[in-house]
Amino acid sequence: MNIDPSPTCRRTSKRQAGFSLIEMIGVLAIIAILAVVIVPKVFSTIASSRVTNAVGSISSMKAAITEFAGNYGTIPVTNNRGRIDDLLYTAGMLDGRFQVKIGTQPSNPVIAGATWTRANGTWAANGGSSQNSQSRLICRNSNTTNPSTAAGSNFRLDGTNNLPSGARVVSAAVVNVTAAEAHELSLRLDGEAFTPATTSVDDVTGKVVYRRPNGRGLTTAYVYIAHQ
Repeated sequence: MNIDPSPTCRRTSKRQAGFSLIEMIGVLAIIAILAVVIVPKVFSTIASSRVTNAVGSISSMKAAITEFAGNYGTIPVTNNRGRIDDLLYTAGMLDGRFQVKIGTQPSNPVIAGATWTRANGTWAANGGSSQNSQSRLICRNSNTTNPSTAAGSNFRLDGTNNLPSGARVVSAAVVNVTAAEAHELSLRLDGEAFTPATTSVDDVTGKVVYRRPNGRGLTTAYVYIAHQ
């Protein structure tokens, strides 16, 4: 015998089949709270991994520079078209150009720099276009300019003294990094002792130096690799 459920039972069954408006609002509120807590941590982790990549890439360049100096002696000075990483590639000591995941990324197509050739025991760079907008390895003659404005020509590795006069300085120029990236890079390579307390001032000591960020919040960080 079929028994028709009462109206009360039918209403209960319909209510159990879905969510009420209040329940949906509660779920959305929980999702919103989780998003506020989790999403910033995710982006922070991504940003930190990019700086970690940069530190690893820069550290690996030192081995290639040491090998080149051991094989050929003097490291040639670069102009705005020459790149030491292109030289290392030409000499068979790198598989490609120096790249990091922070700052300005390589253009497509790649901006060709000077071509390196060796004649009579000397390496020379000719032709090419300016590389100033690209992260790269450079070599400069040392000077006594404030490290934050020396564009890779001077570092105060001990916090006080300039590099020896007449030295050739190899550094990584990491172009258009954010203030936070530059500051984190300095913390990773120099520690708190040689890193500014805030992101809004010049960094003038240690292996990482840079000018205070511009109006867009960007700067170019120069990272010491070696000098001879």
